[in-house]
Amino acid sequence: MTDKIRWGILSTANIGRRRVIPAFKLARNGVVAAVASRSLERAQAFAADLDIPTAYGSYEELLNDPNINAIYNPLPNSEHALWSIRCAEAGKPVLCEKPLASDAAEAQHMVDAFASRGVLLAEGFMYRFHPQAVKIKEMVENGALGTFNTINATFTFPIRTEDDIRMQTGLAGGWRVDGCGLLLHQCDAADDG
Repeated sequence: MTDKIRWGILSTANIGRRRVIPAFKLARNGVVAAVASRSLERAQAFAADLDIPTAYGSYEELLNDPNINAIYNPLPNSEHALWSIRCAEAGKPVLCEKPLASDAAEAQHMVDAFASRGVLLAEGFMYRFHPQAVKIKEMVENGALGTFNTINATFTFPIRTEDDIRMQTGLAGGWRVDGCGLLLHQCDAADDG
């Protein structure tokens, strides 16, 4: 392996373009080396826009690239397990966009697939490493905020249009309300295009 992790991006999702790839480019220990899409033209345009050296017209080509050390998976939620497991089968560690899976059984299947191959899997939930979260954790631990019995927090984001891919239940997105009116599930699916 080179001194830097050579990342492959599994799709041309907006979250990759706007958030993750710029962060990877700021990292000292990694580079974005390739992107894949179901469309070679879309992958090439994305790569050109973001100065990514290699573009593939299929996800399989990316997984078969021996120069790629790890994969970022921002595919729609319904594709997280399938393609992350294929990455594990190819021996590629994965940073999978949230939510990791559509349900607990699917998540366990993913964990088992990675563990059985000794390959790393992580969910891309950024708050754990955000400077604000680190500072709050430090303040709680040193007592600067007093004593806590319980801390409740909520992660939200705006959905601006009803046709947003993150609301498509067929892609394991959307939300459900139980009979008591409680929000049970809200997903953040990404878009490949």
